[in-house]
Amino acid sequence: MNSLLIRFRSLVSVLAIVLALGVPVAGYAASRVPVWEVVESVDPGTDGTLGVETGQSSTFDADVRDGYIYITVTAPVKVEVFTILGQLVTSRTIAPGTVRLRLGTGGIYIIKGAGTTRRVNI
Repeated sequence: MNSLLIRFRSLVSVLAIVLALGVPVAGYAASRVPVWEVVESVDPGTDGTLGVETGQSSTFDADVRDGYIYITVTAPVKVEVFTILGQLVTSRTIAPGTVRLRLGTGGIYIIKGAGTTRRVNI
């Protein structure tokens, strides 16, 4: 009987550890939704190039200010944001201009877009 009680307590301890490690990931996805906001959009040029000169590749810049990630692009770009562990947080194709992204949790994030990868700290 005593041996069974020890095994039960060990099992409960292991389950508590597993649940404790899994809660931040599940909690982030359930309670914090990333918010994308357009700060500035670029109007198409008269020649339809969206303000990008012929032969110029798309530029991609990511900057952190006041708890927001500001992303500036010169052409439509798919942007993906990952946790430092490689879990996808959010993904969106953004139009030329500047958008800001508000993530509910601070930390280190990886941002990919236009063939560029950036690491940011919030």
